[in-house]
Amino acid sequence: MREFCGRYYQVVLGVLWACACFVFFQFCYPYHFFYQEQSQIFLWSWDYVSTYFEHPGGLAVLVGDFLTQFFYYLYVGATLVTLCLLALGGILHLALKNFGCNRHVAFAVSIGVMTFFAVCHFSHTYRLSSTISMIGWACVLWLVSFIKGQRGKRRWGLRCICLATSLLPAYLLFGFPQIKKVGMPDFILEKDFAVDNEYYFGNYGKVIGMVEGSEQWTKEMLFFYNLVQAQRGQLPDHLLSFTPNELGTFYKIGPETPLLTIRNMNELYWVLGDMTFTERAAMMANVFSRDNRNVRMIRRLAECSIVSGDTLAAEKYLRLLDKTLAYRAWARNIRANGESIYRDKMRFVNRHDTITTTDNAHFLMMQLLDTNPDNTVALDYILCSNLLLKDIANFKRDYDRYCMETGKPRVKTLYQEALCIWLAGSDAPQEEWRRYIQRPDIVQRFMDYNKQRGNARFKGSYWYYFDKVKAPEI
Repeated sequence: MREFCGRYYQVVLGVLWACACFVFFQFCYPYHFFYQEQSQIFLWSWDYVSTYFEHPGGLAVLVGDFLTQFFYYLYVGATLVTLCLLALGGILHLALKNFGCNRHVAFAVSIGVMTFFAVCHFSHTYRLSSTISMIGWACVLWLVSFIKGQRGKRRWGLRCICLATSLLPAYLLFGFPQIKKVGMPDFILEKDFAVDNEYYFGNYGKVIGMVEGSEQWTKEMLFFYNLVQAQRGQLPDHLLSFTPNELGTFYKIGPETPLLTIRNMNELYWVLGDMTFTERAAMMANVFSRDNRNVRMIRRLAECSIVSGDTLAAEKYLRLLDKTLAYRAWARNIRANGESIYRDKMRFVNRHDTITTTDNAHFLMMQLLDTNPDNTVALDYILCSNLLLKDIANFKRDYDRYCMETGKPRVKTLYQEALCIWLAGSDAPQEEWRRYIQRPDIVQRFMDYNKQRGNARFKGSYWYYFDKVKAPEI
C-alpha cells in the first residue's frame, strides 16, 4: 500500500482535488453558474459564430461561450469547470516534465495554477473563456516542449524560436485570460443569485423558505420574497416581517444604478403588469450585459411582445431563441400556446395612451389600477409603498380611490391598522370608523396601543412601525 501511494500519490491527490473542486462549486456555490448562463446567449448559427473571430482570442471565447450555455443544466457548471481546470493542470504538468522539470515540482506548480484559476471562478464576472485561454497557452507550451535536438543551448534556442513564432497565432486564437478580481467566495451574492434563480425557475415556495430560513437578508432577497407574496395576495400580511423592507418601487434606473438592480426591475414591472416599463428595463439589462447579450432578457422581451399583442416583435425574439440549445423548446411552446399562457397577464395591461417621462412607480401603478381596479398586485404595491414611507395621506387617498369607491375594500390587518391612524388623526366620527374598520378587534387593540405607545409587545403592528422604525429615503 505504501509503495502504491508513493508511486501514484499524484494521481490520488489530483482526484481528491477534483472532487473537492466539484463538491464546492456544485453544493456551496452553484447559482453563479446560472447567472453566467443567463447573461449571455449562444446561437447555433454560422453568422453568429463567425463574429467571434473579429477580435483576438476568438477561439477561446467561442469555446467558453459554447460551454457556458450548458450551465443551464444542473451539475453541468461544476462539472465543466472542474474538467477544464484538470485539463489545464494536466497539460501544464506534461509540458513542465518534458522541459526536464522535477516531477514533484511540476505537480506542485500545476496544482498551484489550477487552484489559482479555481479561485478566479469565485467571481461572477470571470468567464470560462479565460480558463480556456489559459488551456490554449498551456497547449502551446506543451507542443514546444516536444521539440528535440542536441542537448544544451541549441535545443533551448530552437524551442525559444518556435515559442516566439507561435506567440502571434496563439494570441489571435486564445487572447489572454481576463482576470479582474481574485478573492474569497462572495456567499452573500451567491444568496442573492440563489433567490433570484429559484424565483426565475418558478420555485416560489423555495424562495419563501430560503428567505425566512436565513439569519441575514439582503435587499435583493427581500425584493423577490415580496414579489412572491404579492402574487399570492399576501404582501400586506408580510410587509412588516422584515425591517427595513425592499419593494423596489422606489428605485430609479439611471447611469449609476447597479446592474443587478436593473436586472431585477423588469421582474417588478412584469408582475405589476406594465409591459412598456418591463420592456425598457429588459432592454437596459440587455445593453449592460457582456457583449449586449442576455438570453434571460431576450426571453422576457418575447413575453412582453406577446402580452402587448405585438406578434411580429415577439417572433423576432423567438427566432433568436430557436437557435439556442436550452430555450428552443420554450420558444416553440410560447409560439403555440402564448395567448393561453399569458391570458391573465393580458387583462392587466395598461390600455391608456399615455407618454410617461418618468419611472415613478406610484404614477405607473395608478395608471394600471385606473385601467383595471382588479389588479390586486398593483393595489398592494401602491398601498404598501405608501405605508413604508409613512405617507398616511396618500395611502388614504389611494385606498379610497381603488378600494372604497370601487366597492371592493381590501380588508387586511395592515391596512386596517393604518386606517386607524388616519381616523384618529382626523377626529373622524363613529360612522367613519364603522365604514372603514371592519374588524372590531383592531379598534380595541389600537386603544390598547395608545395607552402604551412604542411598547415592543406591539412589534409587528403598523402602529409600532409608524412610531419606531425609520422610513426609507427616496
